Amino acid sequence: LDICYSPSITPKFLSNLLKEKKIISYGGCFTQLYFYALFSTTECYLLAGMAYDRYVAICNPLLYSITMSPRKCVQLIAISYIAGIINALVHTMAATRLSFYGPNIIKNFYCEGPPLFALSCSDIMYYDSMGNCTQVTEFILTGLTDDPQVQLILFGTFLAVYAITLVGNVGMIVLIRINPQLHTPMYFFITNLSFLDICYSSSVTPKLLSNLLKENKVISFVGCFTQLYFYGLFGTTECYLLAVMAYDRYVAICNPLLYLITMSPKKRVQLIAFSYIAGIINALVHTTAASQLSYCGTNIIKHFYCEVPPILALACSNISLNDLLMFLFVGFSVITTSLIILTSYTYILVTILKDHSAKSHQKALSTCTSHLMVIGIFYGCCSFIYARPSSRQSHRLDQVASVFYVVVTPMLNPLIYSLRNQEVRTAIRKALGKKAVSLCS
Repeated sequence: LDICYSPSITPKFLSNLLKEKKIISYGGCFTQLYFYALFSTTECYLLAGMAYDRYVAICNPLLYSITMSPRKCVQLIAISYIAGIINALVHTMAATRLSFYGPNIIKNFYCEGPPLFALSCSDIMYYDSMGNCTQVTEFILTGLTDDPQVQLILFGTFLAVYAITLVGNVGMIVLIRINPQLHTPMYFFITNLSFLDICYSSSVTPKLLSNLLKENKVISFVGCFTQLYFYGLFGTTECYLLAVMAYDRYVAICNPLLYLITMSPKKRVQLIAFSYIAGIINALVHTTAASQLSYCGTNIIKHFYCEVPPILALACSNISLNDLLMFLFVGFSVITTSLIILTSYTYILVTILKDHSAKSHQKALSTCTSHLMVIGIFYGCCSFIYARPSSRQSHRLDQVASVFYVVVTPMLNPLIYSLRNQEVRTAIRKALGKKAVSLCS
């Protein structure tokens, strides 16, 4: 790491000592800023990892080789680099969105955040060139319709859907927690999916319901980007969690004897943590990039909540970087998770075809079909919205697709994934039977 950390600055520094004019290109400056931040942040976390290593070696010497296994060492190194990448990406991307029209003299011997920020004139020169326009402080959401009667109908419908979403997912979490026979890896992931659906739906639906009763559907600048962040966080996390659940089904069906060993409690927590890390990175990148744009024109978002494509349509800055980030990050997430799902279910299909037991066929297909149906809805709507350039967006079509995967899908998940399962139905009957007995007594 030190070999990488030092060359990110020293070669250019040595070269400049022999030059009268110490010039660095715009791209070169931000490249240096990125790698400097990446390696320095990574080293910061690595030093903490090394301190933990010494603690284990001295305080628990008999367990040292087991605790600090090769796998654990690789995980600690990976966490350090992930932290470095996130920190470097956020700061570099935020700095590139600033406007630099004035002095170009950096008072330092390398490109660093504070000296670069001191040169920014985005709040002065840019707005002057736009004709003294002011930065918007709030946005107006168009909603789904302007018809008051239709709005009341939609309010009642979505309120019922949201109530079913909360009751269904909370009920599923409680049911799994109180039934020991459901304490298996599959139901562990279903519990997390239910929790995620509650958070995912709640990031959008309450504001949607509130706006259906209002004439002016206003949301503050901070509130809009807060909603965008949590919507992106939970949406991306669910995308990866669905892939994890496909892998879980693959292990359960294709390697049943090793299922509990492979999907150990530690492995399950790691898979959930990885899903959330992917969600945090994706949400942080898009929210940071979008918040650094200039919004000094119209403030009407043609959608019923704050989402990336409609927000980018309002920007009066260059959004080519945002389009690229959306294509890369969303594309990577969709392709990666889709490959995991397709590979898992290909092996599952081959295993089912090799097994001539009709009972095992029915049990496996009942789980897989439900899973694939929800995956199709979620991924289909997500790809429909994000796989197209912002210039080709049709906000009406996007709204219909968004209603499906933001409002409807979280309601369907507990039904599709769990209520069709015989074990869950049995657990519900037992719970209702105990309730009836307690009431009669």
